[in-house]
Amino acid sequence: MEQRRFLVFFLISMAVWMAWINLAVPVLFPDFNKPVVKQQKTVEDKGLEETAGAEKADPNSGAQDPTVEITNPAVDPTNKGETDTLKGADGLPAKVAERNLPKHPTLSLLLGPADSDQEKEAPPNEHAEEFFLAARLTTEGASIESIELTDKDRYPAFGRRGTRVRVIGSEDARTRSGKKTRFNTFSIQSPQIDKLLGGVSLDRANWEVVPQADPASALRAATFRFLSPDGQWELIKHFEIKQLTLDELKQDQVGKTLLEGYELKLKITIKNLMDEPQSLSYSLQGPVGVPLEDAENSYKHRDVRMGFLRDDGSSIDENKKSAAATVKEEKSNKSEVWKRGLKYIGVDVLYFAALVLPGADQVDSVKPMVTNEFLLHPEHSDISVQLTSPKLEIPGKSEIVHEYTLYAGPKREELIKQIPAMAVMDYGWFDIICRGMVWLLNMFHGLGLSYGIAIICLTVLVRTLLIPISKLQAGSAAKMKELTPILQAKQKEAEVKYGKGSDEYNKVLAESSKESLGHMMSGCLPAFLQLPIFIALYRSIGSYIDLRMEPFLWFENLASPDALYKFPFTVPWLGWTDFNLLPCISAGLMFAHQKLTMPPPTNEEQAQQQKMMSWMMLVMGAMFFRVPSGLCLYFIATNIWSMTERTLFEHWKKKKPVVTDEGSRIASNSASDVTASKKEKPKDPEKPTALGSLWDRLQKSADSEFHSTRQLESNAANRDDKKKKKRT
Repeated sequence: MEQRRFLVFFLISMAVWMAWINLAVPVLFPDFNKPVVKQQKTVEDKGLEETAGAEKADPNSGAQDPTVEITNPAVDPTNKGETDTLKGADGLPAKVAERNLPKHPTLSLLLGPADSDQEKEAPPNEHAEEFFLAARLTTEGASIESIELTDKDRYPAFGRRGTRVRVIGSEDARTRSGKKTRFNTFSIQSPQIDKLLGGVSLDRANWEVVPQADPASALRAATFRFLSPDGQWELIKHFEIKQLTLDELKQDQVGKTLLEGYELKLKITIKNLMDEPQSLSYSLQGPVGVPLEDAENSYKHRDVRMGFLRDDGSSIDENKKSAAATVKEEKSNKSEVWKRGLKYIGVDVLYFAALVLPGADQVDSVKPMVTNEFLLHPEHSDISVQLTSPKLEIPGKSEIVHEYTLYAGPKREELIKQIPAMAVMDYGWFDIICRGMVWLLNMFHGLGLSYGIAIICLTVLVRTLLIPISKLQAGSAAKMKELTPILQAKQKEAEVKYGKGSDEYNKVLAESSKESLGHMMSGCLPAFLQLPIFIALYRSIGSYIDLRMEPFLWFENLASPDALYKFPFTVPWLGWTDFNLLPCISAGLMFAHQKLTMPPPTNEEQAQQQKMMSWMMLVMGAMFFRVPSGLCLYFIATNIWSMTERTLFEHWKKKKPVVTDEGSRIASNSASDVTASKKEKPKDPEKPTALGSLWDRLQKSADSEFHSTRQLESNAANRDDKKKKKRT
């Protein structure tokens, strides 16, 4: 009764707490969860505000859209040069003009093939199959606006088949926060040059496009140049992606094994144009806008991934930092700065990774940063990294060249291990089992089966290997069912004999509970042994990239909930917007399996526990409501298998009466049934198979343990009866 009251109190408390948080707080304290972040305005921010003020004051200024390609800036009416863009009302642009800022238009360049389905004006590209990447560059900061994977059949955009997925420069961060990020990948800043630009910096200024010496290389390479206003420095940035040769295209599975196809090379050349030596340092912006797909249903969000070189110079110390932790540290002005030898650093999500591989001794320090914060869910914020060079001493009329490689592609083991950055393939504690599951999925898929059927075949294979453990579990459950009426009768007899609440009754009750608990634990042990396999399946199915956007039956994506239809509203508290059928089927089958295997309770406490377990099935259904449909498919298949298996075990089991003094005195079977069973002619035993022999040995082991326990209890009871008779 006390446990029942506590359960009711707990449920009511949780209901009141959820109502207060979700209903009362938003109405009474609307600004409670909105953090107030005070930031000082930098010189660059003031320059941007003045730019916005100028555009607002002159609505007809015709600011150029940076995504529009300008082929002839001289005749473009919206091009007024960079000094005009910086005009404000207080006469500040005059100072900027005095510094002789270079005037270059805002251009957009494309490396790789254009997407003819999205860009109607783009002609069909006969070299489309020769590129894995399509990189959109901009003269603003000589940086990367976006990178797309060209194979839109294997890597389509989430929820949009026939569209390329964007692995750099994704718009989901801007869509969530309502703000456009002001950072571009591989833009640079330099304190020595930025101070000469009067409110602008190298990552915001337009660079000059340098024509390629070989016109045939224009599809795979681009070069930008920037001359400092004082004429002392010249910076050159050269971008290049891989164009596959005919021999490489003929290789088997080249899209899954050729690492260079997913790499973008950056070469930074810093020239000292003066006769005397000068020093300079710069900061390089890491990958920005790695796509966070289906964030509401994903168990993983953006993480900063880093691999530091240890003292031996060869082994790697790998680590990660989540987006939520990065946001928290930046708000408290406690962002970490790492000063160690760097092998790679970048951002990864569930299916894709963007990793920067610097050359030796090119990076002095790195730090994580927030590029676009999402206040409602900090874990959904867009994060990046900033790489800072050491102070470079450059002799007069000399130059320094730094090279960086950006991997922007899928998280495939065949590719990631070549970096190497295997920590990115994060399967958790059961890494080996996960890899085995992925290998089996690929094996079944290689036979011509869809991945949905492959998951079902994987379930059948795993459960077949677990048949001996399942039979032991079924035997323990059967013994518990046989033992339950005996224990109940024993408790009733003790209640009549000693009275409820007496010491003797409590002793009998404790012995009964101990015996039933032992059988229950032996029945639960196989389930605990299967737990690593379940977790491994969850991680492998939930993060294997080939299941992404893989259709099966009515659902379009095995890596996301099935989303049978969309609700016309959002479910309060839970935030559900779609009805997912597969989790409901899974919860129903789990409830049916529980009812089939759970033994009847021996006391009120066990009855209360079983009621709580029944309610837990509803909670499990709610927890599984957003798991990937591929995992729900595994749940459904394994529950159907388990119920069928249990039914067959009970059908095949030969009934054996329990021969004990206590059992013969309390058993519910009548003497006539026992006599009739003795008169039956025994059947000739069948020759057991190898698997059947293993089952029989497991069953005999369980029977012998049960009989020995009952015999000891019977002997102890007889001794107690004899002692009582002597006393009387």
